[in-house]
Amino acid sequence: MDSPTDYIPGVTIRELVLAAIHAAGGGGVVSVQATIAAVRKQAPQLPETDCGLVAAPIEISIILHLGVAFDEKVP
Repeated sequence: MDSPTDYIPGVTIRELVLAAIHAAGGGGVVSVQATIAAVRKQAPQLPETDCGLVAAPIEISIILHLGVAFDEKVP
């Protein structure tokens, strides 16, 4: 998950997620749903499923000492 994407050369999924978290400015809470939507907007061709993308916002939130809103839709 931390390797560069083929869709935005030289950018990893974690970097896309980090940019989405910073752009959201959620006041200490990261929305999993909004973060995944922002990543999909930046790189819509990513082969990872939404379930596969959930780990990155959680990992980054832990590192940044942010809360996580588990608001992702369940199919």
